[in-house]
Amino acid sequence: MKNFEQLSLLSTDEMCTGCARLAYLHMEPSGENIAIAVLGEHANGEPFARVVTPKVLRCLPQDLGVAVHSFATLIVADYLDWAARRGGTEGWESPLGGIETGKKFIVDAESREAVVYAALERCSLFHRPSIPKNAVKEEADRPPRPAFESRFAQSVKRDVLLQKPSLEPGFNRTFSLTNSSTGFAIDYIGHSYATCYAAIDPRSKGAVRLRTSSAALWRLARARDSFNFGFFTPDRFELTAWVPSPDLPIYSEQDYDLVSDMVNELKLQASKEELGVFPTHDARSASKRLLGHEALSVVT
Repeated sequence: MKNFEQLSLLSTDEMCTGCARLAYLHMEPSGENIAIAVLGEHANGEPFARVVTPKVLRCLPQDLGVAVHSFATLIVADYLDWAARRGGTEGWESPLGGIETGKKFIVDAESREAVVYAALERCSLFHRPSIPKNAVKEEADRPPRPAFESRFAQSVKRDVLLQKPSLEPGFNRTFSLTNSSTGFAIDYIGHSYATCYAAIDPRSKGAVRLRTSSAALWRLARARDSFNFGFFTPDRFELTAWVPSPDLPIYSEQDYDLVSDMVNELKLQASKEELGVFPTHDARSASKRLLGHEALSVVT
């Protein structure tokens, strides 16, 4: 960081200086990289991080649009949380595989906020928002997710509430990380059990196939560590992952091999965070598992 410090000393009183790098989503098998977030520090060492696209871009294919937004949001929150807990950003690495970070570069601008925007403007997907005068701030969108995964989560919720309506307050709980204004959703968190839902579709794009489920594991681990749910902590935190039933004609043998490999990889990732993974073929078995765990506790 010596060069950065020397450059910042050369800045005029009217200018602010920052050091930034871009985080890229690596696309397979094309090898393309898409800049999805800016990570940096101001001259005084204070970290900053921003997503390139604050909302899902509808001009991109649905899964890719969701990935660009949701993965970037996760990266930004993890980077700021690391800095808050460690007293700096040194040693930070992406919690998601397939996210690459570029070389650091120096940015000079007329204000600290302008430093961030100057870094963002290096990204092709960035569009500076225009805010009308007296505009009312929009309510934050719910965290986006792939359509099939969303349908699976909603099906489980409907099935659970048909049998036990009193569990409704446990669905769609949110938490925030230190120094992050971004909220993350946990699909269900109750007295004994917490889970996020994922769908492992071997036909989905390589950029989102495994990382969406990995992001759900990250949310579970950070929720468990955040103590934002009162004085209790559920006994079990696990990812509930839909996987295709055996012998479906739309999937090949290679597709099923890929699903098996992905489940094994998720279990390995989960074990490092002391989390579980529950693969299931349908919403009914997922709801039965949730109800079974919650039956062991007294729900108020």
